Amino acid sequence: MKTREKRDKTYFRITFTNETSQEEELYQVSARNVSASDMYGLVEISEFIFPENKLIHSPGEERIRREFQSINRTWIPYHAIIRIDEINDSTVTELKVVGFDSQRRGSKEITPPLKKS
Repeated sequence: MKTREKRDKTYFRITFTNETSQEEELYQVSARNVSASDMYGLVEISEFIFPENKLIHSPGEERIRREFQSINRTWIPYHAIIRIDEINDSTVTELKVVGFDSQRRGSKEITPPLKKS
């Protein structure tokens, strides 16, 4: 019985990129099930969960809610997944949409340390 109670409280927070026609955005959603799909190269996400009613709503959260509320399952390509976290808590804090500039995204360069002569 404890295993079922723990499973009911456990959920996954999935962060992935979503390419729209205008720009690339970073989405963060919560779901009960995440698994490798039978379709090669895709991650299957199902049973989306949304934060309980809050007094303050963000436009990004409302947009994600409208986009995923009627979806039972979705498949995201592996290369779009940034991070998947397993959370052992019954409260879902928030959903996020973060737009980021593709020019700034590629500007992080790693340079090796200079050799002293």
